[in-house]
Parts: sequence; structure tokens; C-alpha cells
Amino acid sequence: MTLTILVGLAFGGAAVYAAYRDQKLGAAMVVGLTVVTVFLLLIEKGPSSTAPQTVAPPAPVAPPAPVVPTALPVQSAPSTP
Repeated sequence: MTLTILVGLAFGGAAVYAAYRDQKLGAAMVVGLTVVTVFLLLIEKGPSSTAPQTVAPPAPVAPPAPVVPTALPVQSAPSTP
């Protein structure tokens, strides 16, 4: 990873110096770098990101079970002695 960064910085520095020395070459490098950057970003996302997205229909949901009220136990009134 570190070697990749160092090589990238070296090429970047050389490109900046070349663009500084020749303006036409600099404009061509900017266009080329833009195209390569967009290409790499598209490749990184994978082929599924450019394909039309299809959405599967949602699975049917069963209705909730009906609530059946239960009878409370009947308490008898306290008897008086």
C-alpha cells in the first residue's frame, strides 16, 4: 500500500511538472486523468451499479390473528355472617 502511494505521488509530481512546462500537455493530462478516474470509480462499484435496478415485489404479509376476549373469572360477593 505504501509503495503504491509513493509511486502515485511520483507520477503525480512528474505530471504536474510536465503540465507546468507545457500548457497543452497539461490540458491533455487533465482530460486523461478525469476519464481514468471516472472509469476506475465505475469499476470499483461493480457491474450491478450500472445495470437497471429491479425491485422484487414485497412478500405478502399475513393479517394479524384476531384478538379473542377471554372471560374474567366471576368472583362471588363476600357473605355476611
